[in-house]
Amino acid sequence: MAVRYFTLSNGLPRLALAPSDVYDESTAISATITTGTNITLPSAGTYSSAELEVYLNGQQLEDVIDYNYVGSPPRTQVQFTFDLVNGDTLRFRKDANT
Repeated sequence: MAVRYFTLSNGLPRLALAPSDVYDESTAISATITTGTNITLPSAGTYSSAELEVYLNGQQLEDVIDYNYVGSPPRTQVQFTFDLVNGDTLRFRKDANT
């Protein structure tokens, strides 16, 4: 759902729509996944690089520190720098502006 907001255009307020997410998918981890295992984005998601946002249990992660890109664009997988355990929830998100 697009969010509406006001913006100024030539000093006059105008109603605008915030861009909706292009990709926003979550997946639950049901068994331990060890460090360095390739994780495929759900629902055939792809990304080029830094436009991908990754969240673990609601907390945004940092590329290189928490996860690494896999392959060449368009990429479909990431690798985490730590183990994922049963009950963890991953969210992958790309914004329309990126």
